[in-house]
Amino acid sequence: MAKYLVIVESPAKCKTIEKFLGKDYVLTASYGHVRDLPNKKLGVDIKDNFKPAYTNLKEKSKTIKEISTLAKKSDIIYLATDPDREGEAIAWHIINAAKLPKTKIKRIVFNEITEKALKGALLNSRQVNEQLVNAQQARRVLDRLIGYKLSPVLSTKIQRGLSAGRVQSVAVKIVCDREREILAFVPQEYWTIEASLNKDADIIKANLFAKDTPQNKLTIENETQATDIENDLLVSDFSVDDIATKRIQRKPAPPFITSTLQQEASRKLNWSSKKTMLIAQKLYEGVMIDGEQISLITYMRTDSTRLSDDAIKMGSNFIEKNYSDKYLAKRQNPKTKKQNVQDAHEAVRPAYIDYPPKKIEAQLENDYYKLYKLIWDRYLASLMKPAEIDRTTVTIKASKNNYLLKTIGNVVVFDGFTVIYSEGKDDETDDHDNVKKLPPFKKGDSLTKKEILKEQKFTTPPPRFTEASLVKELEEQGIGRPSTYAPTMSVVQDRGYIKKEGKKLQPTDLGMVVNEQLEAYFDNIIDIKFTASMENQLDDIQDGKHDWQDIVKSYYMPLDDKIKNAYDKMEKVDFGQRVLGIDPESGNEVIAKIGRFGPMIQIGRGNNEKDEKPKFAGLLKGQEIETITLEEALELFTFPKHIGAYEGEDVTVNLGKYGPYVKVAKTFVSIPAELSISSVTIDDAIKLIEEKKEKDANKTIHDFSENDPPIYVLNGPYGAYIKIGKRNFRIPKDVEPKSLTIEKCIEISKNQPKRKKK
Repeated sequence: MAKYLVIVESPAKCKTIEKFLGKDYVLTASYGHVRDLPNKKLGVDIKDNFKPAYTNLKEKSKTIKEISTLAKKSDIIYLATDPDREGEAIAWHIINAAKLPKTKIKRIVFNEITEKALKGALLNSRQVNEQLVNAQQARRVLDRLIGYKLSPVLSTKIQRGLSAGRVQSVAVKIVCDREREILAFVPQEYWTIEASLNKDADIIKANLFAKDTPQNKLTIENETQATDIENDLLVSDFSVDDIATKRIQRKPAPPFITSTLQQEASRKLNWSSKKTMLIAQKLYEGVMIDGEQISLITYMRTDSTRLSDDAIKMGSNFIEKNYSDKYLAKRQNPKTKKQNVQDAHEAVRPAYIDYPPKKIEAQLENDYYKLYKLIWDRYLASLMKPAEIDRTTVTIKASKNNYLLKTIGNVVVFDGFTVIYSEGKDDETDDHDNVKKLPPFKKGDSLTKKEILKEQKFTTPPPRFTEASLVKELEEQGIGRPSTYAPTMSVVQDRGYIKKEGKKLQPTDLGMVVNEQLEAYFDNIIDIKFTASMENQLDDIQDGKHDWQDIVKSYYMPLDDKIKNAYDKMEKVDFGQRVLGIDPESGNEVIAKIGRFGPMIQIGRGNNEKDEKPKFAGLLKGQEIETITLEEALELFTFPKHIGAYEGEDVTVNLGKYGPYVKVAKTFVSIPAELSISSVTIDDAIKLIEEKKEKDANKTIHDFSENDPPIYVLNGPYGAYIKIGKRNFRIPKDVEPKSLTIEKCIEISKNQPKRKKK
């Protein structure tokens, strides 16, 4: 009988942890939440002090049963879910769903999946923190009340299938407010003047900035002024008026928190917040390194830049060994208002110093490597000394009317942390810190005029948000928490409120209309300060300062009044549909609209029983409701389309759930974004098919398909494995995959325990 049961969220985490524990420990996974509010009803008893009616998730019934069975056989049950509110709530729900005996339960938390952290957690177990649970309950109940009470108003008055939410609606408002600023912006004309001057054999470019004294700044508002100054400069002599050199320091950025990780991955890798968090989750739960499942980073949902003493020590030792002690800074942790239990809010960093990115690059998928290297470099850089730069400003005087020009040069005296890492920029034109060496100057030096260039310019509106800058804005305003940024970015785009043009976020017409109605009737829902204060109140619940039900009540009661008012007074908005014309085949209307899952085309309305059932098709990438033509819309209904043959089999192109694809026999190949499904030729399709065949061939080490069931030895993202029928089996570390026979594969499969279906 197992003495100890350890429950985590994911099977990957099980694999990573199990090697640190002895044979007396059994690990099992809950696969996330096992209980939640019901799907098809409110599930909150408003009259009974907002009591939630949790139900066991149907798809988790087998998981709950297995946990319950294992718990009965165990002396102690360790709940090892994630070290945050959500993890605490999952642990609490597991107790209730599986009816675990509270006398056996111990709650453990750890910020990194290492032997030291795990054993430390086992020695410092505690009970489930009900304050953390209540904070999560408050958030969940509030989100449910808004979703079930406010969303129907939008669906009734604007368009079916719309939704609202505490954080998502504020995010949409921020993007809409910026769009209004852009639309209202009136460009102002201004001119710049640049002089190309010779200093011996060097050409210096200097910009006009003042007249008489450096304090008397010049603004050139029109061409007439610019031409007058240009003419003065053309007949002027130029000499060095002043030279000032200042040593400045560029300090390294702190190690990543959740928001800065998402921002930097967006800038440097062009990743969405969702993708960043998915890859980070994999790195945290564990990947295969040298035949072992290793957790490479610490917990990725955090709002603290604090590093543990051990993390500082191991990073410092690495820097001294690989870069010399002249690069090593004395790192001081920032002062924080609060610290969670057992370092739950340490920064995102590598879990081990023994796995430099280059050392394990060949064993990591490309995306895993990119994000891991980003986290590694940022962590080490945060422990290093600032870069030192000598910035020289040379002021140049023109003889006529005493116009002043200046040029700036930067010389790196000490590269410091930049030997490892440079932070990405939202504004790619920002070159303030770029190296630019000037020739030697002395005061009074004469310079020879080469060219005077005047240029008309206009002031520009504030830039549209990117995912990175929107996450930054939400964080600075106190909207949301580490766990909410990525889902918020996904939801506002999936619902059709915001669209992405390149990296820029722009509100759709639907997003603008929804925001306007929310501003008119639910001003508190989308008020930034109000929403930020609600986040603070959730923190107060976590700290035991407020009762969660009182907070929910204070939020809901005025909301309920506003909902009643909106039903009475909000005008119905005729929005979200464009009639493109008539389908010549059926004679029904062709409509472009926003559906539940985004923009779509519908043929026929299906208003009554006599009407044909409507047909639906999703828009292709780059197509928009506002611009799609009838011909383009009708083409979406021509798929699947036969385009030729390959090795005697029909080749078709079609639209699927995950995008356009090519199909031949039982083979499916995704069509890459650079190819339009409408223009894919048979030659294009054959190239894609053969590339996939080559990739699949490299994947297969052995093909024993003559066996019943068929047996394959395959290369996978985590190393080689055996596939027998529909089941996969690990290959022992001391076995070379190429040496495997049918008999050996069967033997390995029999020696591995059967995984129970969830």
